[in-house]
Amino acid sequence: MLTEAGRFLRRIVLPLAILTFVMVGLGLLVTRTLDGVWPFTTEDDLERTLAEHRSGTWNDVTHAFSTLADTRVIIATTLVAVVLIRIVGRSWRGPLFLAGAVAGQALVFWLVQLFVSRDRPGVPRLEHAAATSSFPSGHTGAAFALYGGLAVLLASRLRPRAAVVSVWALLGAIPLAVAGSRMYRGMHHPSDVLTSLLYAGVVLVVMNRALLSPKSIWGYWGRRARREAPTGADGGRPRAALVVNPIKLDIAESRTRIDRIMHDTGWAEPLWLETTVLDPGAGVTAKALAEGVDLVIAAGGDGTIRECAGALAGTDTPLAVIPAGTGNLLARNLGLPIDIADALHVAMHGRDRRIDLGMVEANGDADGDADAGPGTAESRCFTAMAGIGLDAAMVADAPDALKKKVGWPAYVVSGARHLRDRRMRVTLTVDDGEPIRRRARMVLVGNVGALQAGMQLLPGAAPDDGLLDVVVFAPYGMTGWAHATVRVIGRRRDQEPAVVPVKQQRLRPIEHFTGRTVLIETDRPEPREVDGDPIGPGTRLAVRVRPGALTVRVP
Repeated sequence: MLTEAGRFLRRIVLPLAILTFVMVGLGLLVTRTLDGVWPFTTEDDLERTLAEHRSGTWNDVTHAFSTLADTRVIIATTLVAVVLIRIVGRSWRGPLFLAGAVAGQALVFWLVQLFVSRDRPGVPRLEHAAATSSFPSGHTGAAFALYGGLAVLLASRLRPRAAVVSVWALLGAIPLAVAGSRMYRGMHHPSDVLTSLLYAGVVLVVMNRALLSPKSIWGYWGRRARREAPTGADGGRPRAALVVNPIKLDIAESRTRIDRIMHDTGWAEPLWLETTVLDPGAGVTAKALAEGVDLVIAAGGDGTIRECAGALAGTDTPLAVIPAGTGNLLARNLGLPIDIADALHVAMHGRDRRIDLGMVEANGDADGDADAGPGTAESRCFTAMAGIGLDAAMVADAPDALKKKVGWPAYVVSGARHLRDRRMRVTLTVDDGEPIRRRARMVLVGNVGALQAGMQLLPGAAPDDGLLDVVVFAPYGMTGWAHATVRVIGRRRDQEPAVVPVKQQRLRPIEHFTGRTVLIETDRPEPREVDGDPIGPGTRLAVRVRPGALTVRVP
């Protein structure tokens, strides 16, 4: 499984490195070999023709377009756009895409300049030339990265094709106008601006594939998606039910957009169902099943997804997800997109995957488990993780206002308060094995392995292997915490015995187990959680796997 650093290297660094290598080779070819070959021999004639036909009006027009691509203007415009996109879109993917595109093209430009030197055109120039090579055109590349990037983001939120074409025509014309202006003003050869458009376009594609969905660069589903829209169970247009947590997703803001997207892709008007405190999702999902929908889309956090999953378990109706929570652990582990439009695209055109569910029994404790909530032990499931100890205390104490403002880092703040808590006395029984006794900070049972920021706490966990993965987290002292931190952040699974002797626990603060049933018992009531939702303190957590119980729609 690739780490976050591995994904970054594969999706961004490696493509940009290859692009730089190609651009350097192309630059050396143009300046040392092809300068006497057609069509490069015609560049001087074109440059002289442009210089001979200059006028005051065109001088002013080209100066304006050239200024739009000035370094200071590009930086200022990018910063403003990043802030506005973050505020409006409430997601970091768009801002990171735009900033990454502008920064990526600047990096490629700078590296190429180190190896390629080309004189400016031999005509009078209308502005001062920087002490850089004519190849490639920094102004043109920056303009395409910025204004082309804005076109990608704006077009991805529009559905009428006329609007998409208009956005691309208006914003796409700016880098073309900049390219023409740079040639008119005697700053660059035609091949300089053409190759700049090429490399900046490649940077946009790289950043788009790394940070957005592949369809976003075009901004609409296209006719193929409409033709391939599936039919419903009754032979008509398929219909989905949206189970929405109104605290996590603004229905008034999203409903019109979602209805339009589904209509444009051949789906019937969806059935909208809201969760409540008394019915966090299971009841309305059962209602959706009674209505005969073809798909249930859960829009909310891991808790909403868990409730929907419990109601859909054992049926053939797939569950799709619009992640809108703090952790979004299932979505992260299944590679589901965060953006609403992208998530809907997966919901309507993705593939079905059977995954396991974890079933939790937390009631019936010796200390009286009135907090367990309604329902039987059989009705409580989880899709991602359940645990006892530090993780449960962390999610229970994270302020709601802070979670809404900063997201999952709020858990880091609350977790810091519990680092010095007393370690639990834990008895762990996996399947029919002998009980294992430990003093631990927490015990987690996972159906998936990755936490936020891509940290692999359970590297071997797979949601469809019919097994539960268990981690006993027991760092002791500064050395233990340092070792545990390196193990988790490094996402490394040492070749160690499944059971670590008690004397070695300070040196080996993390243990992994796998099984189909897990029983966790503590000497006194400890905080517990299921999929990031606290279920109150208790002394017992019994977990079993339900293999292949749920169908999930994935990319």
